[in-house]
Amino acid sequence: MTAWKKGKNLISRFPGSIRFYVFVVRHFFPDKMLGRPLNRGTLPGCDFDALKLEYLKSPLLDEPDTFILYRILGNDLPPRHLKGQTLENLRFILENEGELKGCEKRFVLNRIADSYEEKNIMEMLDRAGVSFFRIPFDRDEYLNVKWDMDGVSGEFAPGTPRFNKLRHGEKGRIWMRLYRHKNNYVMNNNGARNEALARGKQDAKWVLPWDGNCFITQRGWDEIISAVTASPQIPYFVVPMARVTKNHLLLESDFAPRAEEEPQIIFRKDSLLSFNESYFYGRRDKVELLWRLGVPGKWDKWEKEPWDLPIPEYVSEAGAFDFAGWVARLNSGRGRLETDSEGRAFARVEAIKTMLDGVDKKMRVDAE
Repeated sequence: MTAWKKGKNLISRFPGSIRFYVFVVRHFFPDKMLGRPLNRGTLPGCDFDALKLEYLKSPLLDEPDTFILYRILGNDLPPRHLKGQTLENLRFILENEGELKGCEKRFVLNRIADSYEEKNIMEMLDRAGVSFFRIPFDRDEYLNVKWDMDGVSGEFAPGTPRFNKLRHGEKGRIWMRLYRHKNNYVMNNNGARNEALARGKQDAKWVLPWDGNCFITQRGWDEIISAVTASPQIPYFVVPMARVTKNHLLLESDFAPRAEEEPQIIFRKDSLLSFNESYFYGRRDKVELLWRLGVPGKWDKWEKEPWDLPIPEYVSEAGAFDFAGWVARLNSGRGRLETDSEGRAFARVEAIKTMLDGVDKKMRVDAE
């Protein structure tokens, strides 16, 4: 344990001392704590009666509650994930997840750079008779993607004295900001979510543009259906997520883990919000929408650092959501990281940088 952590743990034993500690560090040792509170103000109230009246006048009133679930499959990212984990978890889903009443399952192959891996995934989906679409990785497009040189001020640039004084995590987040455009092309999290959302709205009343490792138990789906059909006048439903370390536990009928992780979102087909494609994987790409919508969670206590993208304001639809059931996130192959949020964040940064550096290297080799 570092001296920094030891000092913080010691001070935390005294009531109210952490706030004083943060105050002192921010004012006298600014290099040690650069994050600042979000201060987003009070969540605007939502008029649920008005939502109901509007829904009763809408053509959607007579439309059945149909669902399309898209799961977005991307690149494996060791050491955050085990190599081959996407294929392994897909196999688990196809073999073990039951039919979801009223819901069509589809998949998205999202810019998978390893053509062999992509081929194996497509073959598995074809054998299962499951619909999917591809967002291809295009070498020529990627070659035109630039660094985000405007995202980090000169004083924090890698190699500068101030950069060298930063903590390991802060240095990693600076690198992630510099890699932002490359990250957004290769990982394409919010881009894929938005494409799935747009396609799904053409075919169903409710669209679930979810992460590829999501697994829904029959119990969880029953709870989701019950909540949505009871209040269809609400345009967004937030589905809490639970990380599991052993996938087979999900096959037990009474398994109900604590769902406290970043949730997934269900969108009604006439909803107005979508994901912000400026935000990138590894730095609040989904949370940005949760902030705009006003979904409460641990992300409300997160802070803004100098190299972060702008923190959004509440939107006019803020508060127009409810909670529904729960969903599991399958094991990443790194069981220890599922219960270690700090270690998970470090591993994610390392994995993203390693992946993007590897793609760049392959591009250079292919060009020679």
